[in-house]
Amino acid sequence: MDAIELTRTLIGYDTVSPKSNVAVMDYLTNVLESIDCEVERVEYKDPAGTLKVNLIGRKGGNSGQRGLALLGHIDTVPAIGWEENPFEARIVDGKLYGRGSCDMKGSVACMIEVTSRYSSSQFDAPLYVVITADEEVGYFGATAVVKKSEMFQRHGFPQYGVVGEPTELKAVYAHKGAVRFTVTAYGRAAHSSTDKGDNANLKMIPFLSEMRDIHQELTTDTKYYNFEFTPPYTDWNITISDGECTANITAPKSVCNINYRPMPGDNPEAWIDRAREAAEKYGLAFDLFINAGPVRTEPDAEIIRAALEITGDSEPHTVSYSTDAAEFSKYMETVIIGPGSILQAHTVNEWMAIDQFGKGVDIFGQFVDRFCL
Repeated sequence: MDAIELTRTLIGYDTVSPKSNVAVMDYLTNVLESIDCEVERVEYKDPAGTLKVNLIGRKGGNSGQRGLALLGHIDTVPAIGWEENPFEARIVDGKLYGRGSCDMKGSVACMIEVTSRYSSSQFDAPLYVVITADEEVGYFGATAVVKKSEMFQRHGFPQYGVVGEPTELKAVYAHKGAVRFTVTAYGRAAHSSTDKGDNANLKMIPFLSEMRDIHQELTTDTKYYNFEFTPPYTDWNITISDGECTANITAPKSVCNINYRPMPGDNPEAWIDRAREAAEKYGLAFDLFINAGPVRTEPDAEIIRAALEITGDSEPHTVSYSTDAAEFSKYMETVIIGPGSILQAHTVNEWMAIDQFGKGVDIFGQFVDRFCL
């Protein structure tokens, strides 16, 4: 199994999060079975009713041994404004271009190549390859796996997990969480020169004022800081939309989206409740649709110490984004480490350096050697 060629194939599947991923998961089911993995498909329907599939491949291991999981996702963010076809892989000047090349089809392909290099008889503890859906929009796939997997219910969760997000192969022990909610004001459209309208934006303004106050508290009051992170404060990012209502119409609907990234040690429910209470006070609709907590594995945990020995790095790192570890770290000791750079993730003309594939395979292989053989 060759990680670069497999990545090129995976890029050819349009797996933008809202779309069904059944076709690519059918393909990967065959790939995992061809390298002697026992495969479980964990299916669910996303909030829009679209069928999604997660895959768990298990290889080798003795009864009672918990082993290692290599954890990745197959969905991508949308591809808008690309100069070339985002779903056709291209290699130019030592870079593999295509949506998902970096985040994170390339890493998934490295995991599969590593798994293909071993025979089942070599393993004392099992090796798992877990490929999820919907990481980019709320970790719905990871949630389905931990709740519904018969394989993990039967064997138990592996003791250790490697989440292969792009970290330039540096070990990450902690990241911020992801909380997203929508607040909606409803009005009535009419010609603005009449008294027949009901402007939803006016209903939203006092709520926005309170959200600004929360933003100021979280970003300026040092009692909420965590200096393990850069920046040391959480974001409380506010976006608003009235559907680009023209200036001579009273806006019938106004929507505020807030993205909040709690850090380890925070009390996210307190801030969520404060926002919910403000919405209710002004008669607005409140919808919390992502509530994933932060992740922190102790820096002296065995998986982190192993990652430092494998990479030769002197200390582990933190990142400000979130990953499927928000779910998996509840059941296994996790480290986030993978090929590619987060600076290329989600960008127009996304790419991963060709040399990262070989390095990624080597690093993942050393985890397997340490925890499975």
